[in-house]
Parts: sequence; structure tokens; C-alpha cells
Amino acid sequence: MKTGHGTFRRATLLCSGAGIALVTSLALSAPVMAQDTAAKQADDGVTEVVVTGIRRGIQDAISAKRNSTSIVEAVSAEDIGKLPDQSIAESIARLPGIAAQRTNGRAQSLSVRGLGPDFTVTTLNGREQVSTNDGRGVEFDQYPSELISQVLVYKTPNASMPTQGIAGTADLRTVRPLSFGKQVVALNYRREQNSNDAFIGGSSNTGNRYAVTYIDQFFNKTLGVAIGYASTSSPSQLQKWEAWGYTRNFYGTNNTIIDGAKPEVASSNLDRDGLMAVLEWKPNDRLHMTVDAYHSEFNETQLRSRIEFPLFNPANNSGSSACPTGCAGAAVPPGWDGQTRLVSYTASNGLVNSATFSGIKTVLGNYVTQREATLDNIGWNTRYRLSDNWLLEADLSHAKVDRTDLILETTAGTGLDGSGALDTVTIKQSGQQGATITSALDYTNYSTIFLTDPRGWGGGTQAGYLKNPTIVDELDIIRLAATRTFDNNPLFSKVSFGINRTERSKSKVGNEGTLTLSKAATPVPMSMAVPEQYRRGTTALDFIGIKGMISYDALGMYNDGVYTFRRNVAANAIKNTWAVDETVTTLYFMADINTELLGKPLLGNIGVQQQHAEQTATSIYTGGTVSPDKGQVITGGTDYNDVLPSLNLSWEIFDNTQLRFAAAKTLSRPKMEDMSAGFSYDTCRNPCATVTGTGGTTNYYWTANGGNPALEPWRATSYDLSIEKYFGRKGYVALALFKKDLTSYVFDARTTYDFSDTTKFAVNPNQLGAGLPAHPAQTNRVGIYSTKLNGDGGYIRGLEFSASIPGELITPWLDGFGVIYSFTKNESEIKPNGTTAIPIPGLSEKVENTTVYYEKYGFSARVSQRKRDDFLGEVPDYQNNAELVMVKGESIVDAQLSYTFQSGPLKDLSILLQGNNLTNEPFMTYYSTPAEVRKYEDYGSSYIIGINYKF
Repeated sequence: MKTGHGTFRRATLLCSGAGIALVTSLALSAPVMAQDTAAKQADDGVTEVVVTGIRRGIQDAISAKRNSTSIVEAVSAEDIGKLPDQSIAESIARLPGIAAQRTNGRAQSLSVRGLGPDFTVTTLNGREQVSTNDGRGVEFDQYPSELISQVLVYKTPNASMPTQGIAGTADLRTVRPLSFGKQVVALNYRREQNSNDAFIGGSSNTGNRYAVTYIDQFFNKTLGVAIGYASTSSPSQLQKWEAWGYTRNFYGTNNTIIDGAKPEVASSNLDRDGLMAVLEWKPNDRLHMTVDAYHSEFNETQLRSRIEFPLFNPANNSGSSACPTGCAGAAVPPGWDGQTRLVSYTASNGLVNSATFSGIKTVLGNYVTQREATLDNIGWNTRYRLSDNWLLEADLSHAKVDRTDLILETTAGTGLDGSGALDTVTIKQSGQQGATITSALDYTNYSTIFLTDPRGWGGGTQAGYLKNPTIVDELDIIRLAATRTFDNNPLFSKVSFGINRTERSKSKVGNEGTLTLSKAATPVPMSMAVPEQYRRGTTALDFIGIKGMISYDALGMYNDGVYTFRRNVAANAIKNTWAVDETVTTLYFMADINTELLGKPLLGNIGVQQQHAEQTATSIYTGGTVSPDKGQVITGGTDYNDVLPSLNLSWEIFDNTQLRFAAAKTLSRPKMEDMSAGFSYDTCRNPCATVTGTGGTTNYYWTANGGNPALEPWRATSYDLSIEKYFGRKGYVALALFKKDLTSYVFDARTTYDFSDTTKFAVNPNQLGAGLPAHPAQTNRVGIYSTKLNGDGGYIRGLEFSASIPGELITPWLDGFGVIYSFTKNESEIKPNGTTAIPIPGLSEKVENTTVYYEKYGFSARVSQRKRDDFLGEVPDYQNNAELVMVKGESIVDAQLSYTFQSGPLKDLSILLQGNNLTNEPFMTYYSTPAEVRKYEDYGSSYIIGINYKF
């Protein structure tokens, strides 16, 4: 690949630099010396040690973990506006039992204890968040790391938490100015560069980030203000190999052959502006009010150049030994059309590793994917101490996200389907990196490559496709609570109770259709040359062995009217407009435990929630290709109740050693898109489906697919046991066991549906006509409906080991050094239909995270690695829809070097060098085995240089 040697050299230099720095620092620190922290002499003569940087973040995180009555993991900012990583998701992914999945090269979604993002709730300052996707899972790109001071991941819930997931709850926290207690202004700037050159003309491989934070207190520290602003422009470059699929045992040879290939390159840029504001007022010991607001504007644009080679058509696989030696000659059944032939092939270990095809009609695509999203959050919390023993609390919040996607596909080729030059290609598999291709045609020539419908996908008039959906997600929450403390109760220190009401409304307006060429001869032209003013030269495809392809400004052509949009009114397109309304009312009671067991402190809580949920979905149902009932509105819904008890216990069995136990009933609500009422249906003259059961065989002449507005949550009962040994605030070692018994699991299923209402459901008119016998669907009106259902569950269980060990605990010679390590082993068995086990999305059997750091005399260095095994992941497909595919395990290595001036005119100024994905780890998906490569994505490494200044 183009970037291989350069990437390796830069990664080696950076890691070597870190190693030299660590060795040098060790040599300098041979005498046993005190921590290089700012120290001041307190009035009582006690020296107060103020820890900064990496160790401050570690110690704050350890304190949060130790002091919580729940089992939690924490990551804290090293300083104002300075989480350990440039991405919140990357910081969280270093915590024990947590793994990240990358999208466009960035960590974006999280799995907690083997459960994917659908099972985790994300909150901001304790309040549930809206999401920019079609479901509930939060995409962390919306939140700049510079504006977050701490993240707590609750692995076990308590009854006072109004929102909780089966996997856990990730709470993002912004700074509280009164607790911070001093005035500060912090500035930082980052310059970013990708190791890959910009692949698409007009794009860049460099970007910038900058942020400013201001914190202050007024009126004798009764009024606090915090304001933060962060701006990001971050590039991403992609080289991707992608296969259409594979045919196994082709022509009875026991070999597997590729069906087609669509490699591409892409250049992306993420632009994001985030604004955070906190106003905190505490005029006396009784009243405490906090108003916090967050606003972000997000715009990501990706330009893609793709070339597609249709090769072997599995529909033409004879399944017998019809392929002669070498598979040569016209006697071989055709590929995807009557012109394609498999000329020859060689195979090894059951996989065709080299094949030559003739008569190939290639498709060239210039695509644009754009997402714009605006997120707003505002919350108002009031706490009033009615007396020494009574505390009242009210919390109001509103959140909203508006998202608009534009997915523009334009196609080109040597001519319209059935005309133009055909190619002869040889494809050679190159292991898990995909394949290389030798082509006979030149795809960089504007004189021979035209805008057209090269394979007749749109009946000869389609030169592209457009999707332009919009999403609105709104969430209003009101929470009222009271707490009663006890002075001399031998068992409970306090009790709290309250009510939380959440009203959520999410809607999607689908808008999609074909593009035809409009600026040329009349009638609509079938093909045309790319106009001169939109040409961008050529895009190199040498990473797959091809010279390149033409590149043009597809978005500019669309905006200027070169294409005409024709809306798709087919059933599967119409049903993508939907709205879901959901109201959840939660009553809770919780008692905090503060007692002794066998003379040792026992802390914790016990409580229960009563939840009542009401949900309504509105959408459109359609039937047949020209059915008269297109666009009819359908509504549906349900309501249900859940009782969710919880228990958390923390027993200090020895000094600085805690034994924890937790048990709880939990739930995760289904995706909003799966709750949509919209569906499409059709009829069949021959049975659409035949089902054989104990009562015999039944033929069904109606078929439908869509959402399920009566869908209920995933439900589970969780058990946790852990033992934790702490070394003050500096370090700890922990071992945990967990098990989640899932009692209800949402899965893809088929069920029967009654189509008896003739005012709503009509037989497809294309299947009726004079002289035809009566349609069987007229009298057999029960059909098969493919949808999401609540099925049986199963279990997921695992073991976690984690440790944070500063070197000074081992020997004074290692003062300043430290290691953070965690290992998680997961296993599961889920049988939603009661018989067949399925994998859980997000579950890797093993997850391992390691960080080695050094910090002293203002110098700090950190090298981190996060590893995970293969897993079933939700990956965006070519139309940006979530698709469940197998993802190969990966190992990501990052490093960071920084120096902070300790005195003089540059005091508190720090400089930073950071490298991400230093080993250029690919993101790879596959079909049944890793040998059947689905996608191989190379994003390169990214390098950041920056400065921070605080005064």
C-alpha cells in the first residue's frame, strides 16, 4: 500500500522517542526524590501535595471508583479541557470491560461487558441524551472531549438512577465551578495530520482543534460560572477493499469464489463546534441551583471514489461439476449478465486465489455522504435543604437534536447497459487485505468514460441515487425527589424517593429517489460526458493495482441541476417515514446502607423502581408495486410496567480492601426505528412462504416486513461480585465476576399477520387480469410478517481483572512510572426462538487494555494499547444504514509525549505530541470466515502537535 513504509517509519520514530525519553528520565531520577508536584505550606504546617497531569486524572478516577457504592469505572480530565484522549469514546474504551468500535477511523460506539451500544444508556450530568442515529445509542462524536471533565460508567445501577441500561450507564460530566473553587482560563490548540495523503481532489489531510475554558466564582464564591468552547476540523482518509459476496462450492469444485468487488478511496472531514455553559448559585447552606447548557453543531462530509467489478453470479452456479479444467470457453455459465465469462482460475485451501474474467461491465461511482446535526441540551437543578434532615430536589431538562443526511450516488461507465467497451480483469486475493486487480481498460479517460447507467440498474435512465432523510429527536425530563437523612440509625444513613417522567419523541422523514441526467439532449439523455467545470482530474487506485478513475464534483453537479431527482414511491422507501412517541414514568425508593458487619464497615443501597411506559408509533404502510393504498397512515403502540429492584453492597473486609456485591433487574428499551409502525406488503400467486408444523403444512400468499410498535425492552437480571484492593488514591487491583440472565431478547423473527381488512389491504393489481384464475390471496388472508419480536433470552457472563500500579509502590527508583492494565473474558448463549443460539452484537470474547506512563519534572509520556477479539458489529452499509456483520479483532496503539513548564515566564504552558493508531491497524469485516474478506479499511495513522496554556 501507498502508506506502508512511511507509516511504519513514523510510528517507529515516535515510539522510539518515547522509549528514549523514558530511559533518560529514569537515569535522571535515580536518586529517590519527591513527586514533582506543586506544593504549598498550609497554615497548620502540613505540606499539601497538588498532583497534576496524568497522575491527577488517574487519582481522581480511582477516588470516584472507590467512593461509589455502585461498581463503576471512571476517567477524569488531567486538567481543565484535557481528557487523556482526543475522543471521549477512546478514553472510555480504555476502562476495564469496555471496547470501542470504529467508524470512519474514529472510536464512536462502545460495548460494555460484551453488550453493544443498544444496551448502554448515555447521560450528560445525569440526564438521558438524544441520539443522532435512528436508534438510541449515542454517537460520542457529538461531544468534544475538551468540554468534559469526567466520565463515570456505572456497571451496576441503583434505584435513584432514572435511566439505566442492561450493560450500564455512561455519565458524561461537565465542570462545576463552585466545586472547582478558583478562577482559571485554559487554552489549547492542536494541529492534526493523517499519514495518508488526501485521496480525493479538493480534500485535505490536515486539520485543527482549539478550545477555551473560563471558570470563575463571584460574590464570596456563592455564584460560579463556567464557559467552554471547542472547535474541531478533523480529516480522515480511507482505502477500502470490499467484496460483494462469495459463492461456495461453485460448479461443484468445493472451492469458494468471489462474486464481485467494489474497492474505493475516500476523504472525510469532520467539522464540529461545541459550547458549554454552567451557572451555579449557592447563596446559603440551604439553596443550591445549577443551570447547565450544551450546544453543538456537527458537519461531516465524505467524498468517495468507487469502482465496481461484477464477477461471478451465484444465481448461475450449477452446483455440479460443469466447470472444465481451467474453466475456459463459452460453455461456462455466465456471470452477472450474458457477456461475463470466467476464463480461468486457481485455488488453494478451498478458496479461489486468482481468477480471470472477460466481458466485465464496470461501474464507476463518485459518491458524497454528508451529515449535519445540531444538538441542544439545557438542564436546571434545584436542591433545597428544608431542615437538617430533609433535602428536596427538582430537575428539569430539555434536549433536542436535528439531523439531516445527504447520501448522493452518481455512476459512470463506458456506456449505457448493453453498449460500451467491456473489460477483462484478473483478480488475485492478497490475504485479509483483499485483492489486487489487473484491468485492460483505462478508467481515467474522460473521452471514454461517461455519466450513465452502465448496468441498467434504473432501467437505463438512472445515473445515480439520492437519500436525504431528516431526523428530529426531542426529550423532556422532569424529576422530583426528596431525601431524609438519619443521625443514629444503626442500618440506614438516609432514604430517598421520587418520581421521574420522561417524554421522548423521535421522527424520521425519508426522502429518496433516482437521479436522471437533465442537461443534455431531449428526451432525458442516457449518457453524457462529465462537464469540464466539474472535473477533478483522476483518483489513484494503485493500492489495488489499477491506475485510477475519473473524479468529478458530484455534489456541485447535483446542486447545479445536472441531475433531476425522481422520488422513489416503492413500498420499502415509503415506509421509512415514521414517528415514535414514548412516555416513561418512574417511581423509586432507595435506602442507603451504612452499618457494620463483623466489625467492618458495610456501605451500599437497596431500592426499587416502578416504571410505566407508554409508546405510540405512526408511520405509512404500502402494498404492491402499484397498489392503490400507497401512503396510508398506520398507528400502533402498547404500554407495560416493570418493577426493578436493586442492591449494592460494599464491605471493607480489610483495610483498603472492599468486597462488593450487586444484584438488579434492568432493561434496555428497543431501538426507536424498530418500534416504527410502517411496513410494506405484497401478495403472491405461488406461496410467498410455506411453513410446516405439528398441524401440517400451511401456504401463505401474503408477505410483509416492517417495524413493531408493540415491541418491549430487552430485560435482564444482573449479578456482580468484585474484590478491590486500594493503595491510597494512587493505585488499586480488582477482580470482578458478573452474570446477566436475559429474560427477554429483541430479535428478527417471522410471525403471522391478518390481512382480512379489505379496506386496507389489496391484492397486488399486477397479479390480476382477465383470463387469470382467482388469486389465492383473496381467500387466504393470513400472511407472514417479518419484524422484530421479543423472544427468549439466555445469559452473558464474564470475568474482569484490572489494576493501576504506580511504580513507586514497587521501588522508589520507579517513581513517576506507572502501568494501567485490564483484561475481560466474556461468554454468552442467547436463544431468542428457544432453540437456535445467536451472537450478541458487540461481544468480544476477550478485551484487553494496557497503558504504560511516566510523569515527572513536567515531562509526561504515555503509550496505550487496546485489544479486542472478533465480534458482531453494527456497521454502516453503502446507504448509511446499520448492518450487522462480523468484525475482526483489532489492536490499536496510541502514544503521547508532553512537557509542562514549571517556572518562569512560560509556567503552565505545555507542549504535546500525540500519535493515534500508530501501527495503522485496519478495520476489517468478513462473511462466514476471515478468509472471506468483506471489507478491509485502511485509515492510516494520525499525528497531533499542540499546546496548552492555563492561567
